[in-house]
Amino acid sequence: MEALTGEVLDIHSYRSYREYKAALDGELQRSAESFVRIGYLLKVAMDTDILKESGYRNVNEFAQEEYNLDKSQVSRFIRINDEFSENGYSDQLQEKYKNFGYAKLALMLLLPSEINEELTAEYSKADIQSIKEEIDEEKKTSDLEIMMEEKDEGQQSFDGLVKVLYQIGRDDSEMYLKLYDAVCHTVYDGTIQPVVDKVMDALAPSGAAIITVRIAGEGRKMLSIKGADIDPVVVDVRSGEKLNCDWDRMINGIEALCPDAEDGKKAWEILYGESFPEKKGEVAPVQPQKRAEARRQSKVTKAKIPEKTRAESGPAATDKAAPEAGRQETGKKEKEQEAADVEDKKAEREAQGEDGTAHRPDQQYTADAESDHDENGAGGRCGEDSIGSSENGEAVRAEAAGIETEMPEKTRAEADYTAAAGKEKNSESTADQEGLKKYVHNQQNIMFDLIKEMERMCAEECWDELAEKAKNVITRAKAVKDIKEVYRNE
Repeated sequence: MEALTGEVLDIHSYRSYREYKAALDGELQRSAESFVRIGYLLKVAMDTDILKESGYRNVNEFAQEEYNLDKSQVSRFIRINDEFSENGYSDQLQEKYKNFGYAKLALMLLLPSEINEELTAEYSKADIQSIKEEIDEEKKTSDLEIMMEEKDEGQQSFDGLVKVLYQIGRDDSEMYLKLYDAVCHTVYDGTIQPVVDKVMDALAPSGAAIITVRIAGEGRKMLSIKGADIDPVVVDVRSGEKLNCDWDRMINGIEALCPDAEDGKKAWEILYGESFPEKKGEVAPVQPQKRAEARRQSKVTKAKIPEKTRAESGPAATDKAAPEAGRQETGKKEKEQEAADVEDKKAEREAQGEDGTAHRPDQQYTADAESDHDENGAGGRCGEDSIGSSENGEAVRAEAAGIETEMPEKTRAEADYTAAAGKEKNSESTADQEGLKKYVHNQQNIMFDLIKEMERMCAEECWDELAEKAKNVITRAKAVKDIKEVYRNE
């Protein structure tokens, strides 16, 4: 197919969307390559004396007069070349960026190079924009504010990768169930590949993903997954530091977060010390999607912001500003009315004694005196809920005198419900304790086996394997210690 007739595009030559898109993709790619070459040529003008005979003093003056490019545009072209050309100084676009197109590369200029290295052409412009928004959001928090944040003690005993996996499971309980199922219910075939495939299905169903979490006291971390045959990477958004993690380490990290339990929900409760969050409502079953629709799903997961933080700042707070202001105004009026009522009652007490007799000038009334009087149970002012006049007060006095009173049906039902709930809670606590014992016992057996293997590796001087096994033991030991501390503090 000839898409070009001379220098003019032939609009009748595109017989399908595929042909049309291929042509447009090609133009965008050539556009990106052209921008890299333009940046390179401007660098040459900046770094050599090629403009000496032109009469222009510098590259900015030359570009402005000859091509109407202002200083910021010149800088942009040069930065594109710095970031995306071969070796940072050539007229050739790096191979890995050739299918991105100018629009994505222009947006990626605003991202740290450590993040750009994790992106592939599969990421859409919207995906890259989401990543930029996460980075911009993290910049709003200072290092001092990060240091002052209250950390999740249950998270602190883990290493960098497991901290990220821990936060993924806390933010998305349904994702935790998928990961739990992947490592606990997968049939092994002698390799970890079946487990890796199920973890990939959970974290990166399209084959690539960047999952952002925010860890209290540390800031945002990005877990980059680029396929089952490429090691995952954790990027610290604040520092740009990278942690390369092979899939063995990934699977071991997930296992460390899966205590022995009857199912994934109970394991989540043991790990995080909370009740498993129930779904707010039933969602209609997901219909089968075409592959093209699946490709349109975002590959980027944003960090979940704690409810308290979301309420204090951000778009959600702005959206709720008007109704919140209304509630505050209503509350203010209610408080003013309460204050007026208190003043009226105080004036009434000053005009009349507490027992209904006239107030004597020598009888000084104070709030402290009233409080002490009530605590001792000797007379005092009696409101609607006080012993002197309420039905509950009569019941208390009758009980103190040893008189059996009839409990109202509603109150009796509430008491029965409370007692039953207490028994159920105790039953759940016992079950959790049994699950904890099984988990600790299982982890101890695994660590015993690992330590035996370490003895053999030490004798055979297999130092790399020995170091990996040691990390595995440390991770498991920290997990056991953390979970036991959670139960000890309950």
